[in-house]
Amino acid sequence: MKPPSNERGIALILVLVILPLVAIIMTQLSFETAIGDRLADNALAHQQFNFAIAGRIRQMRLRLVRDLKDDEKNAQAAGGAFDHYGDLWGSDAEGGKTATQVSKGVKETDDDVTLYTECIDELGKFNLNLLTHKDEARAARAAEIFRNLLDFYRDARFDDWDDSDFDIDESEAKEIAESVIKFLKAEARDGPVPVPKPEIPDPTAEMTQGVYTVRDLIFAHKAFLEKRMFETFTDLDSGQTLPSLGDFLTVYGDGRVNVNTAKIQVLRAFFKEEQGQREVAENILHERGGFLSTEEDQDERTTTIEEREEAESNDEEVEVSAYKQLNDLSQVEGMGDGIFLRRNGIDIMRDFTVRSNFFTVTVTARRGSFLRRQIVVLERHTKGALTWATEVRSVDMGDLPEGMPGGTGTEEP
Repeated sequence: MKPPSNERGIALILVLVILPLVAIIMTQLSFETAIGDRLADNALAHQQFNFAIAGRIRQMRLRLVRDLKDDEKNAQAAGGAFDHYGDLWGSDAEGGKTATQVSKGVKETDDDVTLYTECIDELGKFNLNLLTHKDEARAARAAEIFRNLLDFYRDARFDDWDDSDFDIDESEAKEIAESVIKFLKAEARDGPVPVPKPEIPDPTAEMTQGVYTVRDLIFAHKAFLEKRMFETFTDLDSGQTLPSLGDFLTVYGDGRVNVNTAKIQVLRAFFKEEQGQREVAENILHERGGFLSTEEDQDERTTTIEEREEAESNDEEVEVSAYKQLNDLSQVEGMGDGIFLRRNGIDIMRDFTVRSNFFTVTVTARRGSFLRRQIVVLERHTKGALTWATEVRSVDMGDLPEGMPGGTGTEEP
C-alpha cells in the first residue's frame, strides 16, 4: 500500500532540507580538515627549521672548538697557532659558506629545507671599545682609525667603486666620530628617549663597553640612518653594491685586529699616510694570500685557485696562505720600517694578532618562500663555546611585492 501523498510530500521536504545541511556540514568538515593539515604542515616546518638551524649552529660550535684544539696541538709543527678563513670554520673550508639540503618532506619538493651558513671572525674588525680606552693616547689613536674607516669604507679614492651619494667625506667622518665617542661615553644620550649606558662587564681592564651591538650607533648620529650605513645595498645611481659599516666594526675582543681575516678597509684605516693606506695595507693583504677587487688581482686569484686544486688532486701539500706568527707581519714591505710605523702610530704587538676567539655564525634556512635567519655570537674555548648574543629573523618572500629581490607577491609596492 502506498503512503499517503501528504506523507510523501513531507519526506520530500525533509530530504530537500537535510541534504543541504549535510552538504554544508561535510564542506565544513572538509575545510576544518584542510586547515588541520595546513597547521600540521606548518608545525612540521617549524620543527624542521628549529632542528635544522640548531643542528647547524651546533656543528659550527664543534668546528670552532676543534680548530682551536688542533691549533694548540699542532702550533709548533705549523709554525704557530693562527686563525684564517681557510680554517675548518671558515668560508674556504667545507661548510663554511655553502648551501646544504638537510631534510626532505614526503609530499612535495617545497618541503626541502636548505641551509646557508656563514662564519665571520669578529677580531677581523675594528673594536669600538678602543674609543673609550682608559689610556687617552690610545683612545685618541683609535679615534683616528675610526675616522679613517668612516671616511673611505665606501670611498672611491682607492678605485674600489664609483662615487656615491651614500659615501662619507672627511668632514662628515669627523663629525660622526665625535658624536659616536660622546654616545659611547654616555655624554649624548639625553634626546627625546634617553638611552641608558649598558651595565655589562668591561672586555678588558683598559677598555669600557658602551653599546651592546654596533647597530646601537644609529642613536648616536642621524647619518647612520640617512646614509643607510648599516645596510648592504646597490646604489642605483652608481650601480655599485655598497657595504655595511657593520662589516668592519665589533664590540668583542681585546681590541687587537687579526691580520689574517681583516678586510682591506680595516687595514687601510690604521695608516695616517696615503702610502700606508694604498701600498702597505695592500701588501699585508697580498702576503696573506688575499686579493683586491681589481681585474688584475681577480685574474691572479683564479690562477691561484686552479694551481691549488691541481696540487690537491695530485696529493701534493698546499702551503697555507696566512700569517702564522705576528712576527711574520714585520717581513711585509713597509711594516719592518720602525720610523714609518712610529710616524703612523702603529705598534704591531699592540694593534694586531693572528689569533681569534670571537665569531659570528649566521645560519639561514629556506623552505619554499619562507626564510628564517639565526645569528649567534660565540666565544670559543677548548672546552666549548659561550654564546654572547643571538638574534632570529623570519620573512615570507611570497609576501614581498613583485619587483623586490626574491618577491613573488602580487601587491603593488
